[in-house]
Amino acid sequence: MKELKIDADFGSIMVIVPHQDDEILMTAGVLYQAVKKGLQVHVVMVTNGDCDCPDYTKGRARLRETIAGCRVLGLGEEQLIFLGYADTGMPPEESFVTHLFEERDASRIYPSHCSGATYGLEEKPEFHMETWGEHAPYSREMLKADLKQVIETYRPRNLFTTSEFDMHGDHSGLYRFLQEVLAEMGEEDGSLPQVYCGLVHSGAGDDDWPVPDTERFDCPRGFETGTAYQWSDRLILPMPEELQRSAGTRNLKYQALLQYETALEPNAYEFLMAFVKDEEIFWRGCI
Repeated sequence: MKELKIDADFGSIMVIVPHQDDEILMTAGVLYQAVKKGLQVHVVMVTNGDCDCPDYTKGRARLRETIAGCRVLGLGEEQLIFLGYADTGMPPEESFVTHLFEERDASRIYPSHCSGATYGLEEKPEFHMETWGEHAPYSREMLKADLKQVIETYRPRNLFTTSEFDMHGDHSGLYRFLQEVLAEMGEEDGSLPQVYCGLVHSGAGDDDWPVPDTERFDCPRGFETGTAYQWSDRLILPMPEELQRSAGTRNLKYQALLQYETALEPNAYEFLMAFVKDEEIFWRGCI
């Protein structure tokens, strides 16, 4: 294992995650230290987290929660980018992102529970609307184009995202989309960010990983051997004092997670708070 250091020379950062709270669970320490070091940093939300909701209420509530959560870490609303796509389920066969990635007809529209096109907040429209003046239909070609456009617009030196070995279909599907996008960008101009992957939903299951009330992450099932990401190859980002467990309820990662009221259901609280540790862990992406 090696230590990951976010210092003034680290360079610009973009965090691309599927759902509201993933950016805090996986990269709260990255974001907080980037802000403290004065680095250019942006957080991109791919979906609106609106699974099972028949209208825009849940998605817009979750977008406002991520604004509040990121504000705790020092990020302004202008540093958040909403792509505005759908959230339809965790298993790969139900996942919106995996479904689009595997769709052979790139222009086919795949409607969600509440929409067939991207949306954001009335006061903060989604990226496609801000860029092109219209909503994007829920299709493979549009999601891929928006991912490529947002990376080309900001040209981050470092990109943090979810792992292809994450058990949530939106998480692994996002990685596969980014792998395709970055491969094409590399062929076009050879300028690519360094990719770091984190893990939210492991093969051990959300009831068994991360272990709550511990200072360090333990090795989840499947990462001992058999994947491109070995436990011994992980990069460890030590948390600053403000994000360490010893800070108790003053812990800024804990305080940020409290903003996500929609996600903090009784059966999810312990899982979410188990990510409050003295470290965050990543692997260099295989892109």
